[in-house]
Amino acid sequence: MLLSLCTLLLAPTRLLLALRRMVARLVVTVATVAAGVAYGLWGVGVLLRRGPRGTFGARRRDRPPPGLADGTFGEHRYLHLKESGLRLHYVTRGPTTAPLMLLLHGFPQNWFCWRHLLEEFGARYRVVALDLRGYGASEKPPGKDNYRLELLLEDVRQVIELLGTPEGQGEVTTATSATSASPKCILVGHDWGGVLAWELASSHPALVDKLVIMDAPHRAVMAGFTACHPTQLLRSSYIFLFQLPWLPELLLSLADFEFVRILLTSPWTGIQNPARRLTEDEVEAYIYGLAQPGGLSPPINYYRNLFRDTPIPREPPPPPTLLLWGTHDAFLDARLAPCLHHCLRPTARLCLLPGASHWLPEDQPRPLAHLLHNFLEGEHPHP
Repeated sequence: MLLSLCTLLLAPTRLLLALRRMVARLVVTVATVAAGVAYGLWGVGVLLRRGPRGTFGARRRDRPPPGLADGTFGEHRYLHLKESGLRLHYVTRGPTTAPLMLLLHGFPQNWFCWRHLLEEFGARYRVVALDLRGYGASEKPPGKDNYRLELLLEDVRQVIELLGTPEGQGEVTTATSATSASPKCILVGHDWGGVLAWELASSHPALVDKLVIMDAPHRAVMAGFTACHPTQLLRSSYIFLFQLPWLPELLLSLADFEFVRILLTSPWTGIQNPARRLTEDEVEAYIYGLAQPGGLSPPINYYRNLFRDTPIPREPPPPPTLLLWGTHDAFLDARLAPCLHHCLRPTARLCLLPGASHWLPEDQPRPLAHLLHNFLEGEHPHP
């Protein structure tokens, strides 16, 4: 009798939750179709403007551009993860006995976006710029299911447990070599790397000494913010495009990756600092990996798993947290940053960088380094 009564009382709540999920799926479906049409028309425009040869012909890239695969910014190493067996690539700089600073990049970049911080902090920290699975020189397992959020978080957890111990310093190491010592790191994430950093610090706070988030939303806040600020749907329109099969890969590769160049270099979406505009070789450092066979689908598969029913940590991350945001972020409304800050613990710090774009690690490396130094030293992070 009591069970039946409880079931009856919970029925309205279950109905509302089911209705909410149905509406959310409908919104995603409509937005996906609209994005596919809009970006498809852009692709038609490229075809009309450049012709078939200029649209579908991409030059061969047999050798990586300068700085990407040589030792200019640090030592290139690999590690094997115990659970998945994946081989991940990273670039490291600094004393092996120094505290670990782990840098996680976003889309469509790779470890190379952290080159300025590698040089800035390599004297005092063991800085590690990781190629996330599916990016750069890291392994790229096929299939959408290999890029589920829980697998990506597990990758980062194992990397910290391995590289946060003295045994994790070899050129090619194995996660089985980690000891029972409790590893920690300073975790820094931008864009998708920031999404992973948010959730890892919440679910495994013992692994994170300090947390730095750059232009990256938390899933627990993003949906509500977008509902109150519909213009964010336009800023995030590419996310809905990426829900489609094969079309995103085609559009991104058109005209020798013109779409990627627009994201990184256009006056509206690219780096805003005139002194830091990307050179052709720097843009090639990102396109090179995407242009390799099978290089485009893995990064897009991150987004294809974004709307799964993966549990969202509701508790704010307990480690000391610094939230950094560019006021001219073309993809994430700057008003999102105070909303995120409001959901953090009272000791968390927020700093908006005036005039900075979404590509914060490259747009404002000097002010960024100053803010990070102050935060890591326990000072207030004003420029």
